[in-house]
Amino acid sequence: MNKDQPTAVISFMGVDGSGKTSLIKSLNKKLKKKYKKIKYIHLRPYIFLFNKTVTNKNPHKKKIMRSKFESLVIILLWLIIYKFFFLIKIKNKNQLVIFDRYAHDLLIDKTRYNFNLSNKLTKKILSFFPKPNLWIILKAQIKTIEKRKKELPTKELNRQMKEYLIFSKKEKNTIVLNTNNSIKKTILVIIKKIKSIHSKKK
Repeated sequence: MNKDQPTAVISFMGVDGSGKTSLIKSLNKKLKKKYKKIKYIHLRPYIFLFNKTVTNKNPHKKKIMRSKFESLVIILLWLIIYKFFFLIKIKNKNQLVIFDRYAHDLLIDKTRYNFNLSNKLTKKILSFFPKPNLWIILKAQIKTIEKRKKELPTKELNRQMKEYLIFSKKEKNTIVLNTNNSIKKTILVIIKKIKSIHSKKK
């Protein structure tokens, strides 16, 4: 890959157990010599602090929901952080930025993030967020997902899977990949798409 090529930003989206972690690790290993830097980000950038993200092993545990005002403050703060990151950090050449989830997950799984704004207002605010060059939506059979990681009820898994597929049809630059297929085959599809991003940016 060209050392002077612009940075590419991709985001993996999908339910827990859809295969995001495995694919990201394999992609990183496959491309680490092709880029000056591959930056991994879980959900949102951390500008001034180290990423101290802790995996939520029980994302739908009952909790006291934030107020609408608190939720509004949080999404607006995220907007500032995302904007700043894209303005400052993305200027560097020959980088690959990989997001594991993105701000738009707030629409699909409000319980996980203890988020309490209406979909209408959330969509309006998310429309101001910078977007990745490529959305990678992962799907798999529910039985396969539950064998990998049983964190959510089957009914909730089905609902989220449908929401991600609806999301994929509304957003541009989106590919939907079935992770029941081999990792090797799936990685080749992703790399091909990343190469097309760079060719468009020239």
